[in-house]
Amino acid sequence: MVVLNVKNTMIERVLEIIAPHPCISCGKVGLILCVSCKYDIIHEPFGGCILCEWPQKSGICLEHGAPLEKAFVVSDRFGSLSQIIDALKFQRTRAAASVLAELLNERLPEIPGTVVLVPVPTLASHARQRGYDQVKLITRYLGALRNYSVEDVLVRTKNTTQHLVGRTERANQAKGLYVLKDTLKIDPAVTYLLIDDIITTGATVLEASRCIQEAGGKVWVAALAYQSKKAST
Repeated sequence: MVVLNVKNTMIERVLEIIAPHPCISCGKVGLILCVSCKYDIIHEPFGGCILCEWPQKSGICLEHGAPLEKAFVVSDRFGSLSQIIDALKFQRTRAAASVLAELLNERLPEIPGTVVLVPVPTLASHARQRGYDQVKLITRYLGALRNYSVEDVLVRTKNTTQHLVGRTERANQAKGLYVLKDTLKIDPAVTYLLIDDIITTGATVLEASRCIQEAGGKVWVAALAYQSKKAST
């Protein structure tokens, strides 16, 4: 079970009361994402394959032969969801992390057996600029909500960034991007649930999944938003 920084969490809750956020989408004062805007996101889930966008309940078409069994994405990257993700990534709005974890919790089904949450590692320089790794922060909140353990299973090997890079280049950059942590032993009885913020081409989560699957692990993927391939070419 993950133990969050209780002091920081309590401070965030107190600030919501004495200095409430305006909703990041509609501007209503109270929560950083109001109930209505949160409802709109949850009830428009992304229901396609994360590689080809074809309608697919499991989130991944078998024809791709991908190294993962299922994928779940909260919604397409637009509107309120895009705004709150960007607030966490680019505006240092740390309070957005717990809300994003709640959205993931709503999207995910009950997963049988033992589940370990695995944050996809963020570029170290970006984490330093923000003062936190946004994916790891969201993952920890989700672990607390679900009573799942969180493990840093993967180590990033390159400092390349995929921002504003095309699909072909993303796929090339992703090769060898991650390795397993030296001291880690993959348990084949565990479901390793990879957590990421945005899936664009799927290259990153495919490479991360491959590392775990080749070591004998069962991999599922969960992400907050899907960036349409039409917008990433």
